[in-house]
Amino acid sequence: MHTRTRFRLYAAMAAMILTPALAAPAEAQNSCAGLAPGCFKGTFQGEDVHDVLPADATSVAIHTTATGIGTRLGRFSLIREVTGNLIDFSATGSAQWVAANGDRIYTTVFGQAVFSDADGGSLMVTESHVITDGTGRFAGVEGSFVVVLFHKLAPSLVSGGVETHDISGSFHDAVTFPGGR
Repeated sequence: MHTRTRFRLYAAMAAMILTPALAAPAEAQNSCAGLAPGCFKGTFQGEDVHDVLPADATSVAIHTTATGIGTRLGRFSLIREVTGNLIDFSATGSAQWVAANGDRIYTTVFGQAVFSDADGGSLMVTESHVITDGTGRFAGVEGSFVVVLFHKLAPSLVSGGVETHDISGSFHDAVTFPGGR
């Protein structure tokens, strides 16, 4: 393999790895200075899926799937089910944070969205995730953490009465892990 080709490959890989971290809000990147005990932070990318909405809709059921990397979780998957209020842009629901080995953290979700022009038009959603349960190494985890995600307003796909929207986000806070009390 030529040096130029190898350099281009490595540069592309570095860009893919660094983009989510650099795009995360500053408070998430700077939280948990020195990875203090209980530090819980990371970034993710994925998609929100919901039915195409009629013009008079007042709520929307959103299913989120995303993947990312974070402290305590390592590589993880996020599964989120929320109902959004289209009148006041609030949302409630639940989420599962699934580590690569299948250990899970379950949360209830309370969120609020505002319009953002940061990336050509999106909703910036700030959520509080309150931990309700955990499995495996997360059994007994307690606390809550903040999630900030950006939901692109323009759908990336519309098919069969369903819209898909790209999302990216981050989470941060200090929570109590088993054995860390």
